[in-house]
Amino acid sequence: MSILRKLTVLCFIVLASSQVNAHHTWAAIFDADGDVEIEGVVSKILWRNPHVQFQITVDQDTANETVWTIESNAVARLTRMGVSRDVIKIGDQVKAAGLPSLQGRPEMFVNHLLLADNTEVVMSRTAGRRWTDEASGLIGDTAALHGGVVEDNLDERPTSIFGSWHIVYGAEGSHGAGRARGGDPTEYALEYQAARQAAGLGGRPDRHDCSARPALSVIGEPYPMALVNNGDTIEIQFEFLDTVRTVYMDPNKAIPNEIPRDHLGYSRGRMLGDTLVVETIQYREGGTDGLDFVQAVETFNLSHDRNQLAYTRVEIDPLMQRTSNVAQKWWQYVPGQEIQPYDCAGSITEQ
Repeated sequence: MSILRKLTVLCFIVLASSQVNAHHTWAAIFDADGDVEIEGVVSKILWRNPHVQFQITVDQDTANETVWTIESNAVARLTRMGVSRDVIKIGDQVKAAGLPSLQGRPEMFVNHLLLADNTEVVMSRTAGRRWTDEASGLIGDTAALHGGVVEDNLDERPTSIFGSWHIVYGAEGSHGAGRARGGDPTEYALEYQAARQAAGLGGRPDRHDCSARPALSVIGEPYPMALVNNGDTIEIQFEFLDTVRTVYMDPNKAIPNEIPRDHLGYSRGRMLGDTLVVETIQYREGGTDGLDFVQAVETFNLSHDRNQLAYTRVEIDPLMQRTSNVAQKWWQYVPGQEIQPYDCAGSITEQ
């Protein structure tokens, strides 16, 4: 356990981290440079995470009838844009436009909907009006996603790290940040990864996968989170996959002899002034001779203007990495918004 105490010091002297945009598996499925437009009747809806999905039947009751599977963003993102479940219902006549399937299938990643009353629904954070002359109304506001909703009254901003915190999409250090970078893989790690690839294992999970992820990696997902103070424990709640980590704050509580071999691991913490310092041991596959855990120290602290939550992490994994991995991230306070149940459902084609 002494290495965790050394890591606490390292967390405050790490000055750099490498950050890249998250790779989206949909980019290998939908043509980001393409555009397709269809019109038909909504025949099925699955308004659930990780991606809202519905089906539109084109040329219904004709020889050319085709069922299109439409995919959109996560419920969390759409809700914060003001796009809710009741925007469409089965039987509605709609027009849809978005990115076509790279495989030529009747599939689309939707950016726009046009309802029967000529209300346009913007379903992408980077899209504007498409049918401006046709639409009498507009649903879909990206201001909150892009950091445009700010509490101007300083007295109403958070006074501690506790509360709900939100990603600012497109902002460096927030969107796409939080993934550990900088480690130098060991020979064992390279051999292990090569063996997994040869066996067809590894890679990013399918975009509809609802299985649990390692808690430390969840930090890198573009979803809100919250810190909840329960006294002897602090909960780190992530909207993504309803992940909840418990941090034990009692310094007299003994560390378990057996660390859970699950996606959460074991975390203990302490407050250094207004900064929460969390020491974590988390199980990692591929271990040998007992070296099957990642050790990490994280810090959470409130920014000077009380509008952002800043985060750092240092990971040590001697079996897999010659040097430490580091990560940094920040979230923003958005007045009136809380984390939501993730309620993952998988693919509409499997329902």
